[in-house]
Amino acid sequence: MSTENKIKLTKPYFENLDALRFFAAFSVFIFHIVQELKVFLPISEDQALYKGLTFFTSKGTLGVNFFFVLSGFLITYLILYEHQTKGQFNLKNFLIRRTLRIWPLYFLIILIGFVLFPLVFAQYSTNHSPLMYSLFLANFDELSVGLHDNINFLTAPWSVAVEEQFYLFWGIILFFVSRFKKFKLSYLLFILFAGSILFSYINFDQPRILYYHTLSVMSNIIIGAGLALAYFKQVKWLMQLKEMSKFKIILIYLIGIILILLKNKIFVGHFAIFQHTILSLYFAFIIFDQIYLTRSFFKFGRIRLFNHLGQISYGLYLYHLVILYLLIKVVNLVFTLIDRTDVNYSLVTFFFIVFGAGLTYLLSRWSYRFFERPFLTLKRKFN
Repeated sequence: MSTENKIKLTKPYFENLDALRFFAAFSVFIFHIVQELKVFLPISEDQALYKGLTFFTSKGTLGVNFFFVLSGFLITYLILYEHQTKGQFNLKNFLIRRTLRIWPLYFLIILIGFVLFPLVFAQYSTNHSPLMYSLFLANFDELSVGLHDNINFLTAPWSVAVEEQFYLFWGIILFFVSRFKKFKLSYLLFILFAGSILFSYINFDQPRILYYHTLSVMSNIIIGAGLALAYFKQVKWLMQLKEMSKFKIILIYLIGIILILLKNKIFVGHFAIFQHTILSLYFAFIIFDQIYLTRSFFKFGRIRLFNHLGQISYGLYLYHLVILYLLIKVVNLVFTLIDRTDVNYSLVTFFFIVFGAGLTYLLSRWSYRFFERPFLTLKRKFN
């Protein structure tokens, strides 16, 4: 490999990825806020406005898939880096660090959903299982509850549960694999990826299983892990992409956007099993572009606001549905006090979006500073 294509192994922090975290969380926020607006706006599903909003904002759910690819990349790179620089991978410290990052806010949301809100709101109820959530099996609980639950903010933690399953499984697997010097991690990644595709093929006609089940979304995570392995090992063909032209980079971005916008028409029937794979490869390219390519049309980390929002993106993701639920309560209360025929729905929509975004940001920032940061500081003891 030529020296100009080599990269120096650095501490596993990639500055531009904080901004990508924000975009992933924001896309989910946009999807949910439009879903909530439809609850009280006098808009028919046959109207062009409704169809237009749904067409674009429904793609926001892919932010979750982007998170999976990003987690697969970061966690795998972190483990490989630790093993190479320290000669071993400390599974206990790894799991403690993940626990300190994930558990506090996750269980706070569970307390809000299963303890606080039932005490505060008389008509509050949920079909979700506190036991399943406590065991990080929220995605399987989501499958069993289906579409019948009248409270939706408890659905957000399902993806966090999947990631926690991944951290435990992947940490244990790599701990033992690292003991065998001749074992190639790429073989394991291929086996897991093939298993995910096979599972998706068997369940191709069940979209909720394709969306929520761990074995289905595992392909997202594995693609991220594969990118981490290739980047860490400095695979020649990958490193040679460093000077990819700006035109090719923009072209790939545009093709990816088209695939996302038309995914409901492209990934149909048995071809639906490849949606996770193809879009995850696109997300992996975005990550690779942001951390390595020199001719990117833009490095999102250059904007400090994006980095800041990415830093608190975990809170943005978990809190936003709680805020939207409370705002729905406020709006419905106001509607009981006034004549609906006099309502300025444009003003209501503006209020809902601005307050939804603003309150979510303030709560997430406060949470990060006063609730999450002490746990993050404690993580350093287990580096």
